[in-house]
Amino acid sequence: MPNALIPGLIERRAERKKQLDTLLETAKNESREKLSTEEQQQFDATEQEIRDIDVRLAELDEQQQRDDAAADIARRHSLGGRAEILSEPRTYERDSGHSYFLDLARVQLNRGDGDGGVSSALDRLQRHGAEIDVEMPKREAARRAAAERDRDRLDRDINARAGRGTVFEKRVNPNRTDGQGGYFVPPLWLIDEYIDLPRFGRTFANSVRNMTLPPGTDSINVPKVATGTKVDVQTADAAAVPSQDLTDTSVSAPVRTLSGQQDVAIQLLDQSPVGFDEITFADLIADYNMKLDLQCINGSGTAGQLRGVLNVSSINSITYTDASPTLPELYLPSMQALSQVATKRKMMPTAVFLTPARWFWMASQLDSQNRPFILPETQSPFNPLALQTGGDVEGPVGRMINFPLLADGNIPNNLGGGTNEERIIATRTSDLYLWEGSMRSRVLQEVLSGTLQVRFQVYNYAAFMADRRPEAISVISGTGLVAPSGF
Repeated sequence: MPNALIPGLIERRAERKKQLDTLLETAKNESREKLSTEEQQQFDATEQEIRDIDVRLAELDEQQQRDDAAADIARRHSLGGRAEILSEPRTYERDSGHSYFLDLARVQLNRGDGDGGVSSALDRLQRHGAEIDVEMPKREAARRAAAERDRDRLDRDINARAGRGTVFEKRVNPNRTDGQGGYFVPPLWLIDEYIDLPRFGRTFANSVRNMTLPPGTDSINVPKVATGTKVDVQTADAAAVPSQDLTDTSVSAPVRTLSGQQDVAIQLLDQSPVGFDEITFADLIADYNMKLDLQCINGSGTAGQLRGVLNVSSINSITYTDASPTLPELYLPSMQALSQVATKRKMMPTAVFLTPARWFWMASQLDSQNRPFILPETQSPFNPLALQTGGDVEGPVGRMINFPLLADGNIPNNLGGGTNEERIIATRTSDLYLWEGSMRSRVLQEVLSGTLQVRFQVYNYAAFMADRRPEAISVISGTGLVAPSGF
């Protein structure tokens, strides 16, 4: 059954679109080139409402597709009475009262205490498996669709949200000692409002072309034309036809492993009123996302690392040397970076990546009359060096001659001879390929059984091909990009 909210949203969107057309038609009939201030405010508010409706429609459509797929799988697998679980709330979703890792530990440890015992834990795990058969293909499709929507929203200056994540660096083994996990056990003061560790997301990794890692391979090889064919004028009738032999080569991306683990006391899993395993898992996933993004930017390509764009050979290198950098002076190397991608790749770049500190430094720059160079686009500024379009720290924050500027806090700020330089990256993101597998998780107890602990592990396989077209990457470096002080 179609979602009952969709027709109403479509009708409201049509009404708002009609309001926009009326505003524009009024200005046209009165021979005005611009809307009045009041009209512009009304136009912006209505346009934003339309965008919000579009986002909600996309969410409802995605949910409807998920429900339809669940029903289809239920029919094909003859799940009978269990079929309806696929369209109901999922077993281990937020606030479900169940813990995936705890159930996994119960089954592996054959511990029958709490929440129905081993048989109930096993039933929930099997139920979860049936749900994943539906959910994972949908999430992959949703991720691709989200990437496409984000690229569209860049053009419309709607902020894209980057995922968050990292690989966990173990400091202590959580137990019930306060400061080492005990703050997630009674007393129950604000236990549901715990403060996670802040990490940057994966702005850059989400912006490149994302694909599913194929199984059964430790490297991905893509053929590449090295020397092309030739077409030219025939110098005279019956003269030789111009000819040049095509030659090829290949580009390879090794499959690398990103992993993390955490040892947790059984008592903490049993006694904590919240799912401490879920907190640990979320933290591991957050670190994975951050480290993957960092690898795509600055991985060395050796010692198990991916090769990031900053370490690709034969890219377009632009040097900006200045002991006292200013935004107007940075404008020239920025245009050179964009131009070299367009000239050598023979297609336009799609985005520029910079650190949040660099963006706010740019936004702080003033002209000789103490007016900011970068102005909000909604105010219809005259002749700015760049435009401010977004509000999030990460993701699209502005535009420079219609090229989106994306802030990514994983761009290093310790490069160069003085180990204090940042980098600005201009690229055609569709030329960079990232393959990711499905995140894997494990609960291990054998090695830690003597201390009543279990080990949570997450790992995933990834391959990144940044050197497929080096000419599609421009990197600005030099003393002019020393990390700005105070930002």
